[in-house]
Amino acid sequence: MHDLSWPGSYGQENDPPCPPEPETPRPRRKSGALMLSAEEARHVRVAVRKLRRAFGSFRALSVMTGIPASTLRRAANPNGSPTGTLAIRIAAAAGVAVEVLLGGKLVVTTPVIGRAA
Repeated sequence: MHDLSWPGSYGQENDPPCPPEPETPRPRRKSGALMLSAEEARHVRVAVRKLRRAFGSFRALSVMTGIPASTLRRAANPNGSPTGTLAIRIAAAAGVAVEVLLGGKLVVTTPVIGRAA
């Protein structure tokens, strides 16, 4: 007499092998090389706010850096946590070295439109 219970067992002569269990991906950790200190993060937040004023909007700054405007808004927030990658792109948009940006010595001048008196 045959046993017709379900589910059938794998590994019989004509059955395909049991499919492997899908591996659960391990969460990725951020690299310690791109972590900013609290003071450096504060300087980056200030620089983002200064550059937003200079460029006119977060959208214009987004176009210059290639970073979404929502990410720039979160980075400029006092509770935001900017990353090292963001600092590098902001420094490139400002045309200064990353060390100047992280040191808090970024000076942004707004462009003068029209004639100076």
